[in-house]
Amino acid sequence: MRRPAPQTLVDIRHPGPQAQDRLPYAPCHATKIECQVSAGEPLLEALGRRADDAGFSSAVLNLSGVQMAAFDYVMPDRAVDDRHAAWYSDTHSSKGTELEEAVAILGWRDGAWFVHIHAYWRENDAWHLGHLLPDTLTIAASANISGYGLVGASFEASLDPETEFTLFRVKSDRDAMSGKTANALITTLAPFTDLHEGITALGNQLPGAGYSVHGLGSLAGAHFEDGPPMTGLISEILLQNGAGKPQNGKLSLPLRTVDLNKGLFQGHATPGKCPTLVTNELLLVAQD
Repeated sequence: MRRPAPQTLVDIRHPGPQAQDRLPYAPCHATKIECQVSAGEPLLEALGRRADDAGFSSAVLNLSGVQMAAFDYVMPDRAVDDRHAAWYSDTHSSKGTELEEAVAILGWRDGAWFVHIHAYWRENDAWHLGHLLPDTLTIAASANISGYGLVGASFEASLDPETEFTLFRVKSDRDAMSGKTANALITTLAPFTDLHEGITALGNQLPGAGYSVHGLGSLAGAHFEDGPPMTGLISEILLQNGAGKPQNGKLSLPLRTVDLNKGLFQGHATPGKCPTLVTNELLLVAQD
């Protein structure tokens, strides 16, 4: 039986001790990449093989426009025990579709490649946003995938004591950059850290005055500068193209989100009004 949905932020209680570092990050070098994947390839295997060939430790990729064969996915939902603040829905199945928008974080779990994907797509005359289950993903039609390959830092899954979820954590390996300059950073925001304010603080660690932002995660409610608020406090999100801070401009965070009631929301995040629920896995890349 699922527990009642939280009504206020005070109702959201993670079971473990709070991590001291609420904005953990690791500098790295990000290289723009584009790779072709072929029909019939398992997605995780294809992405991992190409990262190996290029010598990347992790990657953040845009899967928008990729046609997928039948796959399974889950959505955000209420906790199933008294230890977690939230959980996943029962497993849903898609008959296969083109992903309208999708973000993939390629990292490591148990010594092997693993990928965390949030996607938005239309199927059966309705729009969906979900967390795709990587072992069920097969490419249905050849496609080009773009994004950033990383060296000097990686996303590695481990048990997070605060939330008791197995999550991507950032791991630094500066020696692997082989003289390359750090032009980016990866981060995993801690619970209740505001998405906009956290990114603003981290952007100050990058060279130059402008940067792009890429990633996915979860929010405990959200307010938007150009749309109705999401009042449900359990959700999953993906950042859209164009997220970032231009030179001499303001940080803009367009995003899509789905709440525990399957409600879909879209808009530009309002500063101070988008608290992290469990984590947000992000890449910030300095502008050339």
